[in-house]
Amino acid sequence: MHLPLTTELIDRLAAGDLEVAVVRDGRGILPGAEETPAEFAGRLRTFNANMAKMEESLQAQGEFTVEDVTVSRGARIPAELLAEASAVTEGKFAFSNDWVPGFFIDPNCSLLFGGCAYYFYPDFFALFIIRASFQQKRRWLFYQRQELLAHELCHIARIGLVSQDFEEIFAYQTATTAFRRWLGGIFRSTTDSLLFLGGTFLQLAGQLLRTFLLPGLPIWPFWTVFLAICAFLLLRHLKDMRELQSALANLQFAFPEDNCQAVLFRCTDAEIHALSHCRTPEAMQVFLQQHQNDFRWQIIRRRFEQKAE
Repeated sequence: MHLPLTTELIDRLAAGDLEVAVVRDGRGILPGAEETPAEFAGRLRTFNANMAKMEESLQAQGEFTVEDVTVSRGARIPAELLAEASAVTEGKFAFSNDWVPGFFIDPNCSLLFGGCAYYFYPDFFALFIIRASFQQKRRWLFYQRQELLAHELCHIARIGLVSQDFEEIFAYQTATTAFRRWLGGIFRSTTDSLLFLGGTFLQLAGQLLRTFLLPGLPIWPFWTVFLAICAFLLLRHLKDMRELQSALANLQFAFPEDNCQAVLFRCTDAEIHALSHCRTPEAMQVFLQQHQNDFRWQIIRRRFEQKAE
């Protein structure tokens, strides 16, 4: 694991050095929404300080606790395994990450736990935890080690964009099957998952009531609620996917086609909504002019306006 930036490079970043920022963009270190160079640099200083505290705890006590999880010094994920995931994100979104630490754990709370990332913003800190079974196996149940890590790398890279509408869609683009890439982002948040589960259990409760207590109870209202929830989630997801496709197509007015997916990955929800309506070269130029003083867009344009050699 390598720290994202040295003190010298952070100072250059705080001064708005685009060359430093472009290189770090390639490592998944992206400015947040409306984040100034000084604020961005301050967040990275915080990350370095938090990482130093973690390493100090691992060296002194052999373990480190974040929220409800304790990781141990001897269970660190090797760099070559993280490199597998970085190869996926490099191909999809033009970034690789070698600075977020990861650890194997034996979860006590969930039989189906595969792994997750802990990440905090603006008190910037991040680490991975994955099931110890992945130390020797690429697969466990329906999880794949590479896909699981790549998914979380996307969330960490986009943490400063504070995305809600498109966050899961981007992360699921690292999936190995077309079905998960297309439908995986249908649940934007835990609330959506709970809404779906609530509708499922309501329908089940209706069936049980009809079977054991109220034989005359009509079942159609329970099915109606469940199907309405499914329809809402699916229609919203289809709308999100159409907006993303429109924004992706419109970006070609200003960026090489091969770079547009990486550019879109670095956009906020509001920017994606706006880009989906930039249907002419003139509209795209207006959008870019509106963002010409945004440090994140200065980095995007410096790195992606020209086709890679």
